[in-house]
Amino acid sequence: MTRRLLHTVFFAGLVMALASCFGSCSDSSGGTVRLATTTSVHDSGLLEVLLPAFEKKTGLKVEVAAVGSGKALKRLGASEADVAITHAPEAEKKAVAEGQAASRIPVMHNHFVIVGPSEQLSLVAGAGDVREVLQRLAKAEATFVSRGDGSGTHMREQALWKMAGLTPDAGFITATKAGMGETLKVASEKGAFALTDRATFVSRRDDLELAIVFQDDDELANVYAVLLPGGESSEGAKAFADFLRSAEGRALIGGFGVERFGEALFTPED
Repeated sequence: MTRRLLHTVFFAGLVMALASCFGSCSDSSGGTVRLATTTSVHDSGLLEVLLPAFEKKTGLKVEVAAVGSGKALKRLGASEADVAITHAPEAEKKAVAEGQAASRIPVMHNHFVIVGPSEQLSLVAGAGDVREVLQRLAKAEATFVSRGDGSGTHMREQALWKMAGLTPDAGFITATKAGMGETLKVASEKGAFALTDRATFVSRRDDLELAIVFQDDDELANVYAVLLPGGESSEGAKAFADFLRSAEGRALIGGFGVERFGEALFTPED
């Protein structure tokens, strides 16, 4: 009787331990990671490559909110996202300093470019830097389409207007209050100029009546970072951040766009 009782107790304990572990011992049992991301990472198509690989590797599912860097940081600070990808360095550093984010880890970069109708290229041809480009567009009162949504691209655009000695809310600037892909569509329809990340433009240029009219200025550097929340991070969020910095993640980032567009659209950070 004693031996039988011991066997019964042992078996019951084993069943309870296995049941508990099934729910919490491994991420492969399932779960969701809430990602808030700048729309350029989404609109360029990069997530279509990264997320399936991450989900296959971990068994986790990623729920994406493509809302622009400003809103992504707010979601992270309000515990409405587990992890964020943004490209607004000053806002990111402020979020870390104020405890809204625990860490900021650069993961990749590309560049911003100025796009516009090719028939108006003469307006900026020969300009020495992006400040001169914006000053020429302002002087000509050429229609400029801005995202106007507090995104990383919008923040950079505002900084560039100010560096050029111009006001970011001038009459020739039209705000879309939309993501990068939609803003490029509006600029194309209006025959207007816009600031965009190179990746989103290249991935959509076949559907746009726009061309790159200015690029290759240090002021147009565009760095993307992954941020974890100021409170306790979920294991899934940590796993996602680690994946972006892993050899597999870096390879996917660095190879994205090469086959389809003939060029890498992002460069992984060292």
